[in-house]
Amino acid sequence: MKKNKSKNFFKANQDKLILAAVFLVIFIGLIFYINRSKESAAPTIETVVENQEKLEDVLRRKIDGQIILESEENIYPIAIMVENAVDAWPLSGLDKADLVIEAITESSIPRFVAIYATGQDVDKIGPVRSARPYYLDWIEPLNPVYMHVGGAPEALASIKSGKRQLIDLDQFFHYQYYWRDNKWRYAPHNVYTSSELLKEVLADKELTQPIDYPVWQYKDDLEPEQRPEDVADINIFYTQDYYKVTWKYNQEENNYIRYQRDKINKMSDGEWIKAKNIIVQVNKMKVIDEVGRKKINTTGEGQAWIFRDGEVVEAKWQKNAKKSRTKYFDQNGTELKFNAGKTWIEVVPDKDYLSYQ
Repeated sequence: MKKNKSKNFFKANQDKLILAAVFLVIFIGLIFYINRSKESAAPTIETVVENQEKLEDVLRRKIDGQIILESEENIYPIAIMVENAVDAWPLSGLDKADLVIEAITESSIPRFVAIYATGQDVDKIGPVRSARPYYLDWIEPLNPVYMHVGGAPEALASIKSGKRQLIDLDQFFHYQYYWRDNKWRYAPHNVYTSSELLKEVLADKELTQPIDYPVWQYKDDLEPEQRPEDVADINIFYTQDYYKVTWKYNQEENNYIRYQRDKINKMSDGEWIKAKNIIVQVNKMKVIDEVGRKKINTTGEGQAWIFRDGEVVEAKWQKNAKKSRTKYFDQNGTELKFNAGKTWIEVVPDKDYLSYQ
C-alpha cells in the first residue's frame, strides 16, 4: 500500500509540473508575441526604404540625402569658415561636416566653408577663420547660421547690409559660441567651436524647427559587384604644393578618402576625411587687391566633374542667382543625382587644376 501511495503522489505532482510548464510556455509565447507586435508597429529603416518612392521627399534628409525615419528632423544648417593654412594643421572636426566647399583665398591658400546639419557630436571644430563674399553666395540658398571670425571688407559690408539670407554669428560679437585654445595654438589659428555650442546657438536663436531650402536629387549606391576596381586618383593642384589635394576611391565603402601633400588628411583626433561625392567645378577668378584677395564668379554656369561610385561624369554647374542653389547637369541637360552622404566641392579657377586620368 505504501508503494502505491508513493506512486500516486509522484504521479499527481508530475501532472502539476507538466501543467505548470505548459502555462509557462504559453505565457512566454504571449510576451514574445506582444513584443513582436510592438516592434512590427514601429517604423524602421527597412520599412521606410520599402516605401521610399512614395515618401522620398519626406524621408531623405535635405543636407545629404540620407534615408531617415519619419520622426527624425532636418537640423537647421550651420555654416562655419574653417582655415587650411599650414599653421592650422591638423584641423579639427572637418571630417564630420555634411557638405564642404573648398576654394582659394589670399596667397593661393584654400579655405573651407563646412556645413553641419545632422546633429552629430563634434568636440572641436576649427580653427574658425574669416568670411569671404563668394562663400556667402554658395551657402546663402541654405539660409544658414553663419559662423566666422571677422572677414574681408566686402564680405562684412554684404552681411551688414541685411540683404543676405543668413543669421550672422561673427565671433567678434558672439564670442560665447567660440573659445580660443591658447595652450595649443597661437592667434589667429586658435578659435574653435563645437557641436555643444552649435546646439546652444540653435536653442538661443529658436531655430529648433527644420527649414526649407532647395535640395539636390539623390540615388542609391552602385551595387558592390558593379563598382570599378581600377580607379584613377582625383588630383586638385592648388597653387602651392602644400595644398595639393588627392581623393582616392575606396571600392569597399564606395567613398573617397582625402589626401593632402600625398598623405591621408587626418584630423587632430586621428579621424580621416571621407566623402561619398566629389564635385570639381571651374569658377572664374581674379585678384582684386595688393593683399591677394580674390573675386570669384559664383553665378551663371561652368564646367564641372562629378565623381561618385568610382566613376566620373563630365557635367555643368548652374547657379541662376546668388540666392539660388548650385545645381549640376549632364551633357544632355539632365540634373545629376548624388549618392546619399557627405559631399565635397572643390572650386578651381581653371580645368588645368584637375587631373583624374
